[in-house]
Parts: sequence; C-alpha cells; structure tokens
Amino acid sequence: MKLDTDHAIALVDCNNFYASCERVVNPELLTRPVVVLSHNDGIIISRSNEVKALGVPMVAPLFQYRDLLERNNTAIISANHALYYEFSHRVMNVLTEDIGAEKLELYSIDEAFIDAGVPDKLSYLGKHIKNKIFETTKIPVSVGVARTKTLAKLANNIAKKSAKANGVLDLYDSPYIDLALRKTAVGSIWGVGPRSAVHLEGRGIKTAFQLKNSDPEMVRGLLNQFGARTVLELNGTKCLSMEVTERDNKSIAHTRTFGQPLSELVEIRNALLYFTTRALEKMRWNGLATKTVSVFLQTDRFRPVPAMYFKTHAYKSVYHSDVTSEIYGWVETCLDKVFVPGYQYRKAGVILSDLTQTGRISNRLFERRDFERRHVLSKIIDEVNFRYGRDVLRFAALEEKGGWQGKSEHRGNDTYHHIGRDTLGQGKVFSKSVRFL
Repeated sequence: MKLDTDHAIALVDCNNFYASCERVVNPELLTRPVVVLSHNDGIIISRSNEVKALGVPMVAPLFQYRDLLERNNTAIISANHALYYEFSHRVMNVLTEDIGAEKLELYSIDEAFIDAGVPDKLSYLGKHIKNKIFETTKIPVSVGVARTKTLAKLANNIAKKSAKANGVLDLYDSPYIDLALRKTAVGSIWGVGPRSAVHLEGRGIKTAFQLKNSDPEMVRGLLNQFGARTVLELNGTKCLSMEVTERDNKSIAHTRTFGQPLSELVEIRNALLYFTTRALEKMRWNGLATKTVSVFLQTDRFRPVPAMYFKTHAYKSVYHSDVTSEIYGWVETCLDKVFVPGYQYRKAGVILSDLTQTGRISNRLFERRDFERRHVLSKIIDEVNFRYGRDVLRFAALEEKGGWQGKSEHRGNDTYHHIGRDTLGQGKVFSKSVRFL
C-alpha cells in the first residue's frame, strides 16, 4: 500500500520477546535474569535486560557464558516456539482490533509497522498502544514513531534503552533526529549489515549522521540500491512502503539440526516425516495445498564426516495436495535421491512450495473420490490433535522419538506452558497469517 508522504510510521516491537513470554507464563521469573536458548540449546537467542547488563551478547554460545549466568541465578530456558507464536498472535490481534488491519504491516514475529496517519498526538498514540498491549497480553513493547521506516526503527531502538523515553519516542520531524543519528553507529542502522558497515567505515562514514549526509549515488556504488535508499530514508524521504495487502505465501519450511549426527536411513526418514507433519499442519491451518516438496540433507559444516555433503531434491506433482499420506510418499521419493550411505548427517529439512488456496486446486482426473476422502481425514486428524494434544492421532509411519530430536535440556518450565488451545493459531485473522509459521 502506498503511504501518504505526510503520514507518520510507527514501529511496535516486543521487548526481549521470548524472555518476556516465559515471564508471562511463569511469574517467578520476573525476579530473575532470563535467557532463552536456540534449538539444541546451543545459542542464546533472547535475553532479559538483567542479562544484557551482565554483558552477555546476542547469539552467543551458551558454554562461553554459562558460569556467569549461573553465578547470577539466571533462568536458562529451552525455546518453546509454539508459545511464542501464540503470544505473537495475541499481540498482533490487539493491534489489528485497535488500529485496523488495513494500517498494519506484520514485519516479524515480534514487530509490526503501523500507518500512524497525520502527525497529530503521536506520543499519545504510542503510549496508548504500549499500555493496551501490556494490559491485554502482559508483553512489554516499545514504540518508535518517525517519518520513514528506517527512522522509526531508530526511534524504537532509543525508546527501548532510554529511561526518559519510557518505551515511546516520537521522532517525526523532531529537532533531535540529528543528535540521535550522531550517537548511532552506522552498523546499528536498519539495513546496514556488518560487511556494509566495514565498507562505509573504510570511507570514513562511522555514524548514522555521516551516512545521512553522504551522496546516495556514492553509497549505491559502494553498497547497492538498498544502501542508497537508506540514505534517503535517513533524510526523511519514504522509500520503503507499507506492505499491508494480503500476499500469497511462497513456501513453508521445517528444518532442524539433529540432536546428534545420524547415518542410518531409517532414523533420517523418521525425522523427515516428523518435519513434514509439522509443516503440513501449518499449511492446512492456513487453507493451503502444495504441489512441490523439496528435501535436503547436510553434514556438519565444522566436522564433516567423511566429507562435506549437501544435496537437495524436489518432487513436483501434477496436482496440488494437502493429504498427509500422499505427501509422505513425495518426501520418501526425495529422500531416496539425496541420501548417500556412509555420511553422518547433521541437518535436514522439508520445504513445501507452489502453494495455493485449497479452494483453487483443480479436480483430479483419476482417484478423485479417494483424494477427497483422504483430504477430509487429514483435516479431522488436525482438529483432534488441536483439541486434545499434538499427535494424539497420527500415522503409524510417524515416530515421535529418535536421535534426530534436538536437545532441550532446560524445559523445566513446561508445566507453565499451557497456552490455551482454544486460541492457538488466531493469526488466521491477519492478512499475512503464515508469515510467522
């Protein structure tokens, strides 16, 4: 959607989102530092403010900071993504109902851009959004407002850290924009990655203010078109439009690193069928069907045994399908093409693509009645599992346990993870429902 040049843009960002979700379901964590770990418990992917104050960086290996965290009575928690998706849906539902779906761009699981309209009482709007979300979900958020998306990102980052801002900062045509840019390293600007920052610093551009005053064409030659757009955005020229219209989803993937290296075909097959089941649940929940399935296998990049190996294969069907038993067969066909005995595989994944709405799929020339029967069966299985618990009903080919499962040694919090199956998946009301799946 094209945004009026005078309209303000607000960015709503959940603070320390995964850690905040854990604190909502377990209030005992409110008085303790909290970190949330990635799949396999290897990397720190969310930190409470207390952990940040200890100097623990984002995406740091747990083993490097375990002693420091334990000395400070830190709660170390394995990620529970179903919980975080649910809270994301709740937060975005508040914004949808309060602001309107036509003014909302769901940017990530914990961020959303808002068309805030004409620059009138923007600070009041930001405080209203912040308080409304906290009252409804208990998730703390920060709100940054500015003329462009890039400046709104900057305002949001300052709002998170500034005690004076208290979670809300309006930089729309503010006289303090240049001051904020002078205090911001160029690598901290949205859209400027680490490599781009090195190139810019080599040209003497070390702050966001210096980047703002750079020649866009010079930056385009040094970086790319997006770098030039960033310069214009810092100067208040809108280059990144709001994306609030419904879009067809291109693919749904489920990929994981195994809990330990695997070399047996049967174990890898079990893992891939489990991944397929999870991806199909997401696909059917959003009323989609697939025609192409891709499977990949990969050895450990750091300890390849006996050598480095990566291969992917795609199965392209004539017809779209959302039937579990049929797509299992497609996955097994792909597995036969990518599996080579003798390798120790560390990662695998299933990708569903060529997606379309189930109401648009063409009728089958043969076995139409059988397909329709299995289609209904798959939906019934989903509904039963949704109501009574994951995989209460499942195909015999699906194994729940195995060496392929990631390590989750810090899941003592599971007793607090009842998130209400009656509300799970409410993201269906959004214009981009599968964006977080």
